[in-house]
Amino acid sequence: MRKRLVMTLVVALMPILVLSVFSAYLDASKGLDERRADLLLLSDDALDGVEKSIDQAALLLTLNRDDLARGRCYKVYNNLSEVILPLASVASFDKDGVATCSMPSDSGWTLPNPENNERLKRGEKLIRSDTYYSTRDNDWLFSILLRLDDANGAFAGSVGFELRTAQLAAIAQDGALPPGIEVAVLDDRGEAFGSARFAKLDPEWVTSVVKSQSPQLFVLKDKSGLSLDVVIKPVGPGNVFAAISRESPGFWSDFTLRPLTSIGLPLIAFSVALLAVWIAIDSLVLRWLSRLTRTVRVYGAGRYQFKAGQTFEKAPAEISKLARAMDVMAKDIGERDKDLKLAIASRDAAVREIHHRVKNNLQIVTSFLNLQGRQLRDPEAKAAISAARHRIDALAIVHQTLYQNERLEQVQLKPFLTGLVSHLSEALGMEESGVEIVQDYEGVMRPADDAIPMALFIVEAITNAMKYAFGSDGGVINVSLAVNEAGTTLIISDNGRGYDPDASAEQVNGRGLGSKLMNAFSRQLAAKLDVEASLGGGCHLTLHMPNGE
Repeated sequence: MRKRLVMTLVVALMPILVLSVFSAYLDASKGLDERRADLLLLSDDALDGVEKSIDQAALLLTLNRDDLARGRCYKVYNNLSEVILPLASVASFDKDGVATCSMPSDSGWTLPNPENNERLKRGEKLIRSDTYYSTRDNDWLFSILLRLDDANGAFAGSVGFELRTAQLAAIAQDGALPPGIEVAVLDDRGEAFGSARFAKLDPEWVTSVVKSQSPQLFVLKDKSGLSLDVVIKPVGPGNVFAAISRESPGFWSDFTLRPLTSIGLPLIAFSVALLAVWIAIDSLVLRWLSRLTRTVRVYGAGRYQFKAGQTFEKAPAEISKLARAMDVMAKDIGERDKDLKLAIASRDAAVREIHHRVKNNLQIVTSFLNLQGRQLRDPEAKAAISAARHRIDALAIVHQTLYQNERLEQVQLKPFLTGLVSHLSEALGMEESGVEIVQDYEGVMRPADDAIPMALFIVEAITNAMKYAFGSDGGVINVSLAVNEAGTTLIISDNGRGYDPDASAEQVNGRGLGSKLMNAFSRQLAAKLDVEASLGGGCHLTLHMPNGE
């Protein structure tokens, strides 16, 4: 009901608020337009002087083209240096953009931007360059270039004037500007000339003006933290722009008060009404819902003995009733949780007992095989009995590890593998044979179902190495376990005599059964088995077991 009341009030007042926001938007847009137009109007006379100076330079360049082409740079410069105040130099260039005639500097220098010469070659008649820093004049300049053609109309070179950017800005500043108005000259990189307020503007502002080809207003924070209104306006067809700036209107100006009055009063009324409803809802509903949330977190932590109903006696009837229902629910969940824990404990004890009995039975089977093996005279039969006994011992170690582990579904591999390999070392008589076994395991948990195939894989790999890899001098077997994000990697390698990997399994010391068993165990683990071997280089087994089931 309270939510519906708030929503009804919001919907009722929303049209007034939307109209107020729209009106404020229109007022703000109109204010920006007025600020831009006001700045442009104040600076038109100053910018007119800059435009006329640039246009005059372009016209005089055209009129003096022939003299410059004939190498009369001295004459042209002397005639025009008093007429074009920003004039820095005059020059004539060959097809490669090298100055053949220059004044006041010596000839032989090259156009600062070779792209301008290429544009003239492609047919452009008149070019205004970007600003650039001239080491000849130790000043920022920009050029006006005019194409020269030969009698056949082919490109023959160019003539040009260099103008001082700072003096163009001074021409603008010399105009009759009101106090607080400043006019600077910009290039297309946002570099400012003739400004005491900023040295550079955002190049994206200039790009926006180039795209729109119309003046635009931007707001800039100057060095002292004051806001500046900056209008950027193209000056002529080239890459020269004017930046007209003044301090932005303060908060209590007409530009800000007009939008505020359009939206302020409706927004205040809207906010007061919502605040009143919200306070009422908070005191009746939200405060008690917050308590209920904390109560749920207490129950979620397993503290079912907590009695929530006693803390909600002063709450509204609906919430108090809900709190008492939560008390009953928590009590029922606590009883079921206790029963489940007892059942799980009984199950775990039964499973551990099963693993223990299986381990004992496997040890009995191992004893029978030992007795049977002592009565055999055939070496192959004794070897088969011994191999079977090692495999059964591995299974017994697995079951021993499982019933000793706290978590039945997971196996800690480091102690499990250490015990298994140490048992194999003793059973296979590695010390008597001069074989050293080196173990290096990282701590990792794997599902219990992986323990049996992994143990049997290790038994087959180490048994094969003991049978076929070493002579009377013995050797070294390395067993390591590494973990990464992709899974677990088991590596078993030896430095024995190795074998030819191209030979068939039956040709390599008759080890076909062991290889088949290792492949079967790797498939059971959903693992990838890599075998590297060479004559005299030992054998290297890599079993990569991915994460997951």
